[in-house]
Amino acid sequence: MSLLSEKEILNYAFKKAIEMEQRRQAKYSFLARNSRDKKLQELFGSFAVTCSRHIALLKEEMKNLNIQ
Repeated sequence: MSLLSEKEILNYAFKKAIEMEQRRQAKYSFLARNSRDKKLQELFGSFAVTCSRHIALLKEEMKNLNIQ
């Protein structure tokens, strides 16, 4: 059995983090669209935007580390 390289571990960790952020973004977008309360719509909408920023940051860092 071979051990994983540091790059393989980083690749997995970044991809998992992006996947989790995408799930959160989808959840918050759904809640923003389906909430009747304006304040909740805004709150969940801002959470979804924050998730988008996190995804962009993670992808940029992957690019900087030359991770596919």
